[in-house]
Amino acid sequence: MDKTSLVASAQRQMSRALSAWCTSDNDMAVLHAGIGTEHLLKALLAARHPSLLVDGRDYNSLLHATGQSEYAAAPGTKVKTIGALDAFKRAAALIAMPIKERDLDPLLTARNGVAHLGAHDNAVTREALAVAVSVADAVLMDLQEEVSTFWGSRGDARLDLEQMQQRAQLEAEEALKQVVAKDVAIPRLEDWDDRLLNPAIEDFRSGSFQAARITVAVKVRCAKKLYRVLYYGKSPGEIAKSDMVEPEADRSEYGECIYRSVKCPVCGADGELSASLDSQPKRSKGSRSRRRRMFPDYFDCFTCGLELDNRHELEVLGMAAPSQKEWFGY
Repeated sequence: MDKTSLVASAQRQMSRALSAWCTSDNDMAVLHAGIGTEHLLKALLAARHPSLLVDGRDYNSLLHATGQSEYAAAPGTKVKTIGALDAFKRAAALIAMPIKERDLDPLLTARNGVAHLGAHDNAVTREALAVAVSVADAVLMDLQEEVSTFWGSRGDARLDLEQMQQRAQLEAEEALKQVVAKDVAIPRLEDWDDRLLNPAIEDFRSGSFQAARITVAVKVRCAKKLYRVLYYGKSPGEIAKSDMVEPEADRSEYGECIYRSVKCPVCGADGELSASLDSQPKRSKGSRSRRRRMFPDYFDCFTCGLELDNRHELEVLGMAAPSQKEWFGY
């Protein structure tokens, strides 16, 4: 419940939101933007005092927030906090916000729609992201955080979301001609286990894999640029010491996952390949196998910043392969 970890989490979420926006993945754009906005608002409250972001009705949460954890009957991982709307209301009482409470509705409605129903009104995606950017800038100013550091390479582009998206799509088409990912062989449908991965086949036929190739081309290009900027001229030892690793990172937002350390295909450093247990395909009733099959759906490199967000993106770089056993390519 400290400002630093919340700002770091918000930065990751906002980066994913804008990346998704650039590839027209509107559901993920509003989902991550909503989470990022909530974490930033809570960072502002935590900077004043951690008790401002907990649910006052839960005594154990108040004990943790006030530094009296030894008296709490529940662990700190079960602290109950307020929601995004209440966080906005409390933050608005502390600083001048660029929007009114009602203006937050498109963002929160879209985020909740994706989180709980798996869909939202695509017509409000740009408006929802604009709200997130506006609130984020106001909070960052109050926290005296560097706006350029928080937004990174999209520091200026964030102010014109439509132009950002158009430019990213043009760059993706150009990058696709240059990156190694363009030569990756596309797996044949007959290689899939229809009974186990029928939903995946449907996604494959709809062109998700083809879209992933373009997305990965952009991500690889950006990761290479970031790596050169951060580590040019440094020795392997210096690079290892400066890895962007957050100790004891809070992964609760992703649900229960299994993690495996693998080498990043861009920079060669250790990254994390994860399999969300909530999104695993169900075994058919007739299956006799007792071994749980793991199908990874996310990769994160702490050194160059490469993030692969679904099974198709993992396939493009050979980190997951369709088989009857599992998708782990390592």
